[in-house]
Parts: sequence; structure tokens; C-alpha cells
Amino acid sequence: MRIRFLILLLVIYSCKTKTEKSISKKTKIDKPISDKIEIHNRKFFVGDFNNDKISDTAFVNYEFNTATNELECGGNNCDIDIQFKNNIPKISFAQSLGIFVAKTEDINNDNANEIIVFSRTNEGWWNNISVWSFKNGTWIMIAKTNAFISEDRDFENRIIREKGKYYLIGQDKWQEDENGNFKILKVKLSN
Repeated sequence: MRIRFLILLLVIYSCKTKTEKSISKKTKIDKPISDKIEIHNRKFFVGDFNNDKISDTAFVNYEFNTATNELECGGNNCDIDIQFKNNIPKISFAQSLGIFVAKTEDINNDNANEIIVFSRTNEGWWNNISVWSFKNGTWIMIAKTNAFISEDRDFENRIIREKGKYYLIGQDKWQEDENGNFKILKVKLSN
């Protein structure tokens, strides 16, 4: 009987599962994600687009998660606004993972320069590129295309002039040229 009791005890204790985990002294406990969010403010000097003889600045503010090294979208679905001073309305971009703004020359002969906006999409290195003109207190998009942007030089030379007309240069992500590069698109800029 004694042997049976010892075997029973051995079976009971050998089947016991461990439910508690011990935490070693080397275990790292991360801070909550909210502690890793930084507000990024970017300024872009965009020339005089409202023809008041004063250089204007575009401001882009967004939340950045330093833990994931990505834009923090939160409840706003990655919407980003470009804001300006002096009661100039903002330009909003839905589903953008980053914005770059630059001035361009005066394309529509209104004695004020236009701006070009690169809005990074969620498709790798692809950007939506748009050209904007400020007329009568509102922003008007005068052209839009896509382009593959992987290096700083890819932001350059996006507006060309041929035979007195301006074109926005982009790329077709679905077609390749004879060299295997994305096919170049030329979108005429409207005045």
C-alpha cells in the first residue's frame, strides 16, 4: 500500500505544470509606445507664391514613432496637412507617409511661383507628385503624377519646359522602357 501511495504522489507531482514565469534580472521592460512618439515639425521655404513680395514658408507637422521608425498614423489614417501663415489655407493629403515641399518657377505667369509637393505613398518608394498654384485665396492643383523616389536626386528636375510649355515628369509603375526602367510620363501643366 505504501508503494502505491508513493507512486500516486510521484504521478501527481510529475504531471504538475508550471504556471508562473520567473522574471530574470536581465529582462527588459519597454516603456509604453506613447513614450516613443515624437512630434516632427518640418519647414520648407517655398518662395513667394501669393505675390506679396514676402517669401513664404510651408509647415508640416506629424507624429513619428521612434520605436518602429515610422509615421504614427493613429486615428487620423496618416492624413498630413501642409500649413501656412497669414490666413493662407492648408493643403491636406490623405494616406501620406511623409511630405516634401519645394518651390518651382512661375508656371502660369501670375508673377508668383508655384509649389511642388511629394507625398510618399504606402507603396515602397513611390510618391504622388503634385504642382499647386495659389490663386484668389485658394490652392489649385495644376498637375499630378507618380514617381519612384529612392535618392535625393530623384526630387530634382521634375518640371521641364519644352517648346514654351511646362510638363511634370513622373513614371508609370506598370510599364517599363526598353532598358527595364519605369516608363517616363510627361503631364502637361495647365495654366
